Amino acid sequence: MENLINIGLILTYLMIGIGALTAVFFGIKKIFQDSKNAKKTIYSLGGLLIILILSYVLASSEVLASYEKYNITEEASKRVGMGLTTFYILSILAIGTIIYTEISKVFSK
Repeated sequence: MENLINIGLILTYLMIGIGALTAVFFGIKKIFQDSKNAKKTIYSLGGLLIILILSYVLASSEVLASYEKYNITEEASKRVGMGLTTFYILSILAIGTIIYTEISKVFSK
């Protein structure tokens, strides 16, 4: 019985992997079919890369004494800080975009 479960899990992971690769392949194919769309995508990915680099630079690698018992390294601490900073920046941008859209709707009428 346990062997059947292992086979089922392996097949599930395989199908998820194939589905993910197919989605990425067709997404990339669609981007390169339309040059205007490709340009927008490259700008968006570039902006995200800039935010990630900025977040990494701003993140602290300090490990507090209370976290040393969990064997947290300085690099892991820096990556967690980068993730949090990225989340904060993207959240602020999303909220700012929503507010800008709503205010521009009010003044355009």
